[in-house]
Amino acid sequence: MAIEFLSIVIFTFALVLLVLGAITWWIERGRKQTLGILMMCSALIIAGTYSFLGSRFAITLFGRLIITVDLPRLMATAVIYTIGVLLGFGLAGSTFLWISGRLIEPTRFEQRLVMFVAIVLLIALLISLIAVRISH
Repeated sequence: MAIEFLSIVIFTFALVLLVLGAITWWIERGRKQTLGILMMCSALIIAGTYSFLGSRFAITLFGRLIITVDLPRLMATAVIYTIGVLLGFGLAGSTFLWISGRLIEPTRFEQRLVMFVAIVLLIALLISLIAVRISH
């Protein structure tokens, strides 16, 4: 479990470093643009080196696997969970900011739209509960 957690931390760090490096490279100019390229290269080196430790090439070099988890499956799971957590946090945070009026003052149309979506979701939930009840 600890090696899986460490793998997720390392690969998530490398992925975020790659994305932020690309954004820095795209937005900045001059020397700061070079820092974006450096960040992206560092991310690729970190992810590549860590992946190497769990590959068959590590067996050739070291005689055994250093990382003994299924890295592609683990990273797919980690990326899906990370996206899910960020989307949930973003939805909750944006809903809070919208309702509190801190970010955008809701218009009458937006309020009615939210009521409509809430009613549709409530009806879908009720239909789902009825379907589950009938299936048992």
